[in-house]
Amino acid sequence: MNSEHRPDCTFGPGFYRIVLEGGGRRFCRNEREVRTVVAMLGKAVQHVQRDACLDDPDDRGVVDGERFLSLPKDEAMRLVGIEAEADYVRAYHAIEGAVLARDRAVANGVRQQSVVIKKRGVTVSNV
Repeated sequence: MNSEHRPDCTFGPGFYRIVLEGGGRRFCRNEREVRTVVAMLGKAVQHVQRDACLDDPDDRGVVDGERFLSLPKDEAMRLVGIEAEADYVRAYHAIEGAVLARDRAVANGVRQQSVVIKKRGVTVSNV
């Protein structure tokens, strides 16, 4: 488990983000702080998100979209669990479009967001 943010991380200042009903957010450094804040705020908490920076890259249930696009076809297919070449082509075009749309938005002043692909057969959820 890592204890530092990646250089390109846009998650926020903590490793856990508590999303509140009104759209507000609170950040925590560890699960103990999360439990304390959730106990204090109660029903105002919509959900808790965990920063992927805490995970080792190979342990995450997702793959960075730009990394996927840069990999050789066979390695990219294996990494995300794609078996059919037609599925790879569809996934490649969808991720390429998402990355291009994200890059256009960033050029227009929107804060950069991650584009990721969920690995087949892996559950990705909040804390």
